[in-house]
Amino acid sequence: MVSTRTAASLSLAALASASVLLLGGCGGGSSSSSPTTPAAGTLVAGPAAFVAFGNTPNTIGITGGKGPFTVKSSDNTLVPVPATIAGASFVIVPKNVLTAAPVTLTVTDALGATSAVVATVTPATIASNVIQITPAANSICAPENNAAITAATLCAGEVASASVTLKDANGAVLANREVRFEALTFGATMAATANSQFFSRIVTVNTNSNGIATVALRADVEVTSEAAFLRATDTVSTHRIDTWITVLKQTDNKSALSVVPTTGGQFSYYASECPAVTREYGVNGGTAPYAVSLASGSTLILGDGTTQASPGAGVTVARAGGRFTVSNAASTTCSATSSIVTVTDATGATATASHAITPGSATRPAATADLALSPPSLSMSADLVSTYCTSSSGRFTISGGTAPYIATASIPQISTVIAADGVNIDVGFVSDGKWKMLKGQSASILVLDSAGKVITAVLNCS
Repeated sequence: MVSTRTAASLSLAALASASVLLLGGCGGGSSSSSPTTPAAGTLVAGPAAFVAFGNTPNTIGITGGKGPFTVKSSDNTLVPVPATIAGASFVIVPKNVLTAAPVTLTVTDALGATSAVVATVTPATIASNVIQITPAANSICAPENNAAITAATLCAGEVASASVTLKDANGAVLANREVRFEALTFGATMAATANSQFFSRIVTVNTNSNGIATVALRADVEVTSEAAFLRATDTVSTHRIDTWITVLKQTDNKSALSVVPTTGGQFSYYASECPAVTREYGVNGGTAPYAVSLASGSTLILGDGTTQASPGAGVTVARAGGRFTVSNAASTTCSATSSIVTVTDATGATATASHAITPGSATRPAATADLALSPPSLSMSADLVSTYCTSSSGRFTISGGTAPYIATASIPQISTVIAADGVNIDVGFVSDGKWKMLKGQSASILVLDSAGKVITAVLNCS
């Protein structure tokens, strides 16, 4: 078994997303070339050029210019666009195609300035939009599967299978088509067949006469139970699908108690300030139910997914594969802290995770009448083991400009909800089996005020 962490280093590099104005289709990947930083006030829609797979949502962000904005498509049948743009971004979902076709989207602001975006619509050939996982027969981890979070739950050492079905835009199967499977994080290796002598992080196979490509999938936990990130790519169309599974360590023929992620928390922007943030943790293995507790004196707030406890109080997770949240209240006098969260199962076994809060170093500027979004940047900390950010939410605050405001995000999976007070924006995302925010990935939070001004902030997974 190839299980060294260095063996995955080349694949792990593929996890980083370089652009702040990021496309985030849940059913495939996009490549983009980021625009250069525009002069102040210059209208720029971006990314300026990117690959857009059929039937896959992509977000185009707008900076500069003066709202409201409109957009026209050079082929409205292939790439329909909204009649009006709400805010400073919009989502396109291209129709599927048999061959790649470029479509120009022209954004116009209220002053008549324009900015063009070229979306090359590319065939989406992996029809299911997910890697199908068939777990090992009689897996002792099967009862712990949480379908809302991952495609499957496997125990270490078990051999399952992973497959995708390729079809063209007309529904015809694509036989003898090369598909590359990759395990982009730790926790799984693959081979062409279950009796292969060697398993590795990358394996390439061809589809059969039914358009199905299948590999053997072996779970390999080295340090702790963890989430494993799998990718399948049609090497001809470059359409790719990402799927997550949970891999559990075993001891004495039982899945060991673990908390995923092992690390969580936030990195703030301003010195001595910490915005309100909520992070999610999952419990696997052991014996349910589980008691979740904080160290004495902690002011963090635990939640069971439905309700929140009083600061410092514990909660109960009812089942394996369940989730709990850790939140902190907004503070202008916070300091760097690292708190231990302890999970105790029904037999008394324990597992821990850390939750760290790190203030920034920037000095908050004096308030002005100009439109502003605070903090300019908020970072969720990625798990050290599984290199992604679990489901999270945080709060940004609008000041200045002209109310009311419209808020949007540059990744479709990130929600932006303006609170009842009209100035606070609750921003959040859900990590599930198809999509997670990866370490190094960033999203723009965009706000348009009623005078047509645009301001942006950044949400990071660091």
